Amino acid sequence: MMTPLPPRRSLKSETMMPTSARPRRLLRTALLAPLLALAGASAAADAPPSLPILVYHQIRVAPGGPPDGMTVVSVKRFSDEMRWLHQAGYRTLSMDEVARFLKGEKFPQPAVAIQFDDGWSSALAAEPVLDHYGFQATFWIIVGSVGTGALFLDWAQVRRLDRSSRFKVYSHTMTHPYEAGKTLVDWVDGKTAGKTAADARLELTESKRVLEEKLGRPVQYLDWPAGVFDDALVAMAKEAGYTALVTTVDGMNFPGGDSLRIHRTVIDGACGEKDFRAILKDGRYRACAAPAN
Repeated sequence: MMTPLPPRRSLKSETMMPTSARPRRLLRTALLAPLLALAGASAAADAPPSLPILVYHQIRVAPGGPPDGMTVVSVKRFSDEMRWLHQAGYRTLSMDEVARFLKGEKFPQPAVAIQFDDGWSSALAAEPVLDHYGFQATFWIIVGSVGTGALFLDWAQVRRLDRSSRFKVYSHTMTHPYEAGKTLVDWVDGKTAGKTAADARLELTESKRVLEEKLGRPVQYLDWPAGVFDDALVAMAKEAGYTALVTTVDGMNFPGGDSLRIHRTVIDGACGEKDFRAILKDGRYRACAAPAN
């Protein structure tokens, strides 16, 4: 029996084209490749500078701590994310630099801002990681919670953070009212029993006053509790002397953006590197399910 020949590969593309045309095609491809690469690089260079702001809350150190989720991230995952930022060449911006970025000042790209909400003492676990990469960070403090127990930073820790050349502390109001029907917006609208617009104003002015007294410097930035605010509260914050306000409205920030409505993205601790990279590109929040134990 004769051994069957292997199937023949179609030679149509070679046989239909004159021999002399093949080198010309290869040469044309070789000449176009760098031009196409330059066009892609030019498009990237022409893209407007952008700034994602990443928000963390509690940093879980012990395995038995609260599960990873919207307000909890393990120190290992946080370390992995910071390492990836470093390897990707990201520069971190302080809040002063965020404000200047929005006014049009140019900063090397890619840029990112790293922030911690609420003043949890567990956020100190992030400090050595940030130190390792020389990253800047902003800490938003619930002033009335400082020194109230082991879960929250005390004033010695707050001052130490703020004295760092790379970390700064700002206001997250006095008591962080966030429950449905009991937010600052509800207070201003008269929907919360025993609370008024005057009480809402005090949350802004008193937290600013206490922080300035404790830190010995101006405190001009405010973080809304649970990201809940409206135009009346924005006007109130301006009257209190705040010059920039951060929200939890996700999305990217661009030069010329509104410094009174700064976009930030909460980092869900159950998400992995793929989601983290996507957030850096579009600033959109991702909710992820924690792995089953």
